[in-house]
Amino acid sequence: MTRFLRFLPAVLVALSLLPRVGFGQVLVHPLGTEPAHRAAPAPARRAAVLALPFFDDFSSQPEGQPDARRWETSGGTLINNRYPRRPPTKNVATLDGLDAQGKARGPVSFIGEGDLLTSQPLDLSALRTTDNVYLSFFWQAGSIFGPPAPSGSRPIALYVDFLSQSNQWEQVWQLRSPGDTTVFRFQALPVNQAQFLHAGFRFRFRMNGVLYNNRDAWSVDYVRLDRNRTATDSTFRDIAVSRALPSALKRYTALPVAQFNQNAAQELTDRTGTTVNNFDIGPAPTPISWTGTLAVLPGGPTSQFLTGGRSLDANARQLPVTGSVRTATVPLTTTPKFLRQRLTLLTNETNPLTQPNDTISRVTPLTDYFAYDDGTAEASVSLPTASTGPASYLALRFDLNQPDQIRALRLYPVLATAGGRAITLNIWDDDGTGKPTARPKATKAYTVPTTLPEGQAFVEVAFDAPVPVSNRFYAGYGQAATPQFVEFGLDLNNASPPGYLLLNALDTWSINNTATPTRPAGALMLRPVTGSTVTGTAAPAEVAATYLLYPNPAPAQGRVRVQGRYVSATVLDALGRVAWEQPTGQQGQAELVLPALPAGLYFVRLILPGGQLVTKRLSVLAP
Repeated sequence: MTRFLRFLPAVLVALSLLPRVGFGQVLVHPLGTEPAHRAAPAPARRAAVLALPFFDDFSSQPEGQPDARRWETSGGTLINNRYPRRPPTKNVATLDGLDAQGKARGPVSFIGEGDLLTSQPLDLSALRTTDNVYLSFFWQAGSIFGPPAPSGSRPIALYVDFLSQSNQWEQVWQLRSPGDTTVFRFQALPVNQAQFLHAGFRFRFRMNGVLYNNRDAWSVDYVRLDRNRTATDSTFRDIAVSRALPSALKRYTALPVAQFNQNAAQELTDRTGTTVNNFDIGPAPTPISWTGTLAVLPGGPTSQFLTGGRSLDANARQLPVTGSVRTATVPLTTTPKFLRQRLTLLTNETNPLTQPNDTISRVTPLTDYFAYDDGTAEASVSLPTASTGPASYLALRFDLNQPDQIRALRLYPVLATAGGRAITLNIWDDDGTGKPTARPKATKAYTVPTTLPEGQAFVEVAFDAPVPVSNRFYAGYGQAATPQFVEFGLDLNNASPPGYLLLNALDTWSINNTATPTRPAGALMLRPVTGSTVTGTAAPAEVAATYLLYPNPAPAQGRVRVQGRYVSATVLDALGRVAWEQPTGQQGQAELVLPALPAGLYFVRLILPGGQLVTKRLSVLAP
């Protein structure tokens, strides 16, 4: 009986890994490594000591380390909009067991102190204990991956500490793990002891949990420290965006530009948007409006695809703002481009501290690869472990708008377990029943490196020759039977369509589809890379023989004449990558005006008036 893929919710605390519950199942794990956190833009100037009010909802910075104007940056806390569920604003600060370099802080099953989020010094020396100074924040236990482990004799917990006048950290609040993923909840802590009202006051958040991966995660947002407040002062005259925008594409998060051009109207998504939170206590509703734009970068047009508005009830949460980008103008040019969605709330707010949380954006690439992921992993997957038996495979399905060629696959390895492991990268045709063929049409053996250059998360594995594909193909990886987990990235914020992730175990393909009780809520981070785009079938040999290129060999930079009528020409290198595309104004001319090309073997692909293809070899001499 075919076994369907199931992603498992339970995690073994001892190993901090999801348990294997039967052969033929894919396993999901918390991340054991991730790329180093990027530094926030360097502040022009940072005050030696901050003054009240202190406020940060983390919306004014990109993902990475906290802003050095308000926080220490070395504690390992990640500013992001990927891990929280239904956050108050578009970014939060997430504390877990990985450090700022993305490495585990301890060995398997070790529990201890993980990330810190520590404020810069604040001068509270002019305040009195009766000034009603409160620190408030919203907190969430767990993340999009799942809940933290239940707290036991070694606590899984979130803490808040205040720095006293004697330079000692004093714990003022703690929350043991509830063993569940919570909604964001409000907490206010009084700063009403004389020992804390001094010129170098600091506060910090810290977590305690498993330090081998990012499972025991906590997030905080909307951090406020000010006077004349109460313990229930959770409101603010602020309306903010929350949920991250989806891809501008309906099926993919990235698409080769030539594939997009063949079916642009249907590839653009008909539903994009975010959610909105109102922090105002009211009692009257607050009227707002919004606008959405799609910009084609670089240098393309910007179109408005969304306008709207409504009155928000006081303290309203997660109200949807949606629209369709299919009305936007996207030129069908052949050069790579990027689609930047931007959604902006028009709230008439004047407070510069909260204005950044009124706008949210996302960029979707149209270049040379297919993707269902956004490039960031929140978890990992591994094939089932086994001591003996045939190799197993994971594959993703890709549907084409026109024939193409795949020159390489990009894959996101979790180096803690995948580094040094041998795998194969494969391309399969469809067998006619919605599954890969029994044998791949192309395969490439590969050993995952144990380290990657700083800032690089994917490896790219090129096939020996470009692999022609049409209609539908499958791309994936496989490994021989092994009792070891070999993990690759899983994006939990984006997903391949139902039925597009497949597992081959015991030489049988299984489809993860909508009939599966618990289908994967994520995207395997595997990306086919196109080397060129085939727009028709090959011309008969007798037709191809009538086309000639000369001189051949050709000079490194010069003119090559074409004998025979054609529509356009493209030069490919020996790996099938595009080395030169004929400019529109020169298409069909008898001479190809080539740029300076390195010496070597190339292929000139000619598209004929009837759509057929002729490919001719061209040798280029050294300068």
